[in-house]
Amino acid sequence: MLPVLSLGPLALPVRPLLLLLGLGLGLARIEREGRRKRIGATLATDALWGLVVGYGVGRITAWLSYGIPTPGDLLFMLRPLDPSIAPIPALLSAAGVIAWRWHRHRIPWRTGLDAVVPLMFALAIAWALGDWAEGRRYGEPTSIPFLALLGGGERHPVQLYEAGLTLLAWIAWNRIRSSLKASGGAFLLALMLYSGARLIVEGFRAESPVWMGFRVPQLLAFAGLLIGGWGLARMERSSHPGATRER
Repeated sequence: MLPVLSLGPLALPVRPLLLLLGLGLGLARIEREGRRKRIGATLATDALWGLVVGYGVGRITAWLSYGIPTPGDLLFMLRPLDPSIAPIPALLSAAGVIAWRWHRHRIPWRTGLDAVVPLMFALAIAWALGDWAEGRRYGEPTSIPFLALLGGGERHPVQLYEAGLTLLAWIAWNRIRSSLKASGGAFLLALMLYSGARLIVEGFRAESPVWMGFRVPQLLAFAGLLIGGWGLARMERSSHPGATRER
């Protein structure tokens, strides 16, 4: 665990630092993709607006469970030190803002989805490392000494598993995506790879929500695998209509 990084007289909170690094790396990659697709920096700006709105909505929604926030609470909620956030409202609001801005700028949604993949990977890795730094979302007990040390005391360091597998998924995506010609294929590939990583990681995580005997995050990850695979298979069939007819 490393909640604070001490640099001489400075004491820097590690989680916000990691999130800022992930955000900067992801936005830089989006801008690069936008210039490659001759869209410019619009994609990066749209993504940043969506993240800002999604973060605010997610924090406010999380605080509403404790009652109506005061003006002082609203200012406190903007601090990135507390990771409390309502994920579904945050994701929906961020996606809504980004989709609205894409519509305004006439950016094809499939092209946009392909371009934002690096940001998604970068933020997922930064969030997992931030969880590890603060000892959040810990894993199941383990008797392996090295893993127990990394996990903060006899537990699997699932946050590091998640960060490592997500990084591998990003590397694999970066190598494979060039073979996918249709717009939207890169996003579906990323969905499959990330879902596969989460399917593995959630098997080691403690206190996952359970529904009908199954872990909910693993069910969602399995659904992501199916959706991504089905979408890629459909794109492959549509790109070779002659081969389909011959069968």
